[in-house]
Amino acid sequence: MQSKYKAVPPVGIENRTWPDRQITSSPRWCAVDLRDGNQALPNPLTFEQKKEYWRLLLEIGYKEIEVGFPSASKDDYEFTRWLIEAKQVPDDVVISVLAPSRPDLIAKTVESLRGAKRCVVHIYIATSDLHREHVLGKTRPEQIEMLRASIATIKSEAAKYPQTRYELEFSPEEFTDTDMDYGVEVCDFVVDQWNPQGDEKVILNLPATVERRPPNHYADMIELFCRKLKNRARSVISLHAHNDMGCAVAATTLSLQAGGERVEGTLFGHGERTGNVDSIIVALNLQYMGIDTGLNFSKLSHVNEVVTRLTGFTPHPRHPYVGDLVYSAFSGSHQDAIHKCLLKKDAMMETFGQWKIPYLHIDPSDVGRNFEKMIRINSQSGKGGIAHVIESEHGIHLPRWMQNELASRVQVYAEAVAREVSSKELWQLFTETYVNPSPSQLDLVNFWPYPDEKIPSIIQAKVEVSLHGKKQIVEARENGPVAAFVAAVKKLGLPEFTLEHYEESKAGHGSQAEAVTFVQLKGPDGKLAIGVGIHANISQAAVKAITAAINKLLH
Repeated sequence: MQSKYKAVPPVGIENRTWPDRQITSSPRWCAVDLRDGNQALPNPLTFEQKKEYWRLLLEIGYKEIEVGFPSASKDDYEFTRWLIEAKQVPDDVVISVLAPSRPDLIAKTVESLRGAKRCVVHIYIATSDLHREHVLGKTRPEQIEMLRASIATIKSEAAKYPQTRYELEFSPEEFTDTDMDYGVEVCDFVVDQWNPQGDEKVILNLPATVERRPPNHYADMIELFCRKLKNRARSVISLHAHNDMGCAVAATTLSLQAGGERVEGTLFGHGERTGNVDSIIVALNLQYMGIDTGLNFSKLSHVNEVVTRLTGFTPHPRHPYVGDLVYSAFSGSHQDAIHKCLLKKDAMMETFGQWKIPYLHIDPSDVGRNFEKMIRINSQSGKGGIAHVIESEHGIHLPRWMQNELASRVQVYAEAVAREVSSKELWQLFTETYVNPSPSQLDLVNFWPYPDEKIPSIIQAKVEVSLHGKKQIVEARENGPVAAFVAAVKKLGLPEFTLEHYEESKAGHGSQAEAVTFVQLKGPDGKLAIGVGIHANISQAAVKAITAAINKLLH
């Protein structure tokens, strides 16, 4: 294997400057989903699916969209015509179509765009020695002549449709495998032949058609190309990275530092082999750096649903930004840190001057995700994560002294079922353990607290219970309803207990809020028992909590 593969030689650039540059503005974005992405699908998009995908790209905010290969596909030709004839292209959106640098195919390509307000004819030719010699069988001069003839044909055909502004894009296919001087020569020749006028520039799209180099090499090549290009001022440097080595996002980002001004990519990276660069990741990475990209991914779950349905591919659960698990934490320490800092996220925003929450790269709400599903429970989870789920799902803030015990019970349960524990299961475990523990030997039937007629500060409590199946009524007088209840039930002959912890809270908001009481009792043998009471009335919630804890002491 060592003799089969060899290190890729460096680009040979001196005094590179791109590593010290910072990206301060957004590139132009061109969506190639309907062409490059579509051609790689096992089941290419139908006409109606293309319409829906087109509308999605417009919703996101793309202003440049490559819509097909009309000279090679009847469906692409008809879709291009529908866009124009049905007036589906907004005035600020430019469509482009692809064609090889073959004059015999260019006439139909140009004709497919007739009537558009502004459009781009995108031609390409493979300039690497590998492809030029062994696939195309062309010499360099022959390729130059093909480009001259192709551009001349575009110009002559475009002249037939003066109402349409035709612009040019050129891709030296396999740019990253191409001899640099030849790549520059070809691109300068294309710009000279097209001779853009006024504010027009030729788009020079420099593809890593097959990713064979590390990301820093692509950036080196972009910087070196920009240095050598005679027609730099009359050109737009466009990036088109594929993902064969899994580095397309990094290669694109570094190459933006190196001089790239435009990015061609697809949603979720759909494309040949391992795909094109994922435009969503690149754009949201830049947004995280404080750059306004002009693209709107605030409803990313909707984008995911549409693309998944149309393409048949579901993003991996760990896919950046959109995967089901990317805002989830199972680790106890991660959950605890997230839980603590989310409770004070506004204050932390003021402290750091930007979003800073442990283990959360961005605010999930920025892409339409919810906090509720962010912390997931399994045997690795800790008290903070469990407390977060109880609070986010039911509005109950657990006391710290209770969290460890609940976490240990959840861990036992999770290990027994050997899978993730749903929030429904967690709530059921919580209520069965602390609110309505079973078996129940002491059942509270009724509790009536009322002020003493002679001393209003004293509470007279009447308590009706069922103890071991036998109904009893006991009464007591104390300074408050909870103390009166405790004094009353102690007359039932129960084992002695003391109140170790008592805490009040509430669940919900407004008129629908309920009181929640947490108590911890200690039995005569030192055994501790926690009970939770939930009721619209705080006193009733308290006595329910004490009753639940007593039942646990009696087990």
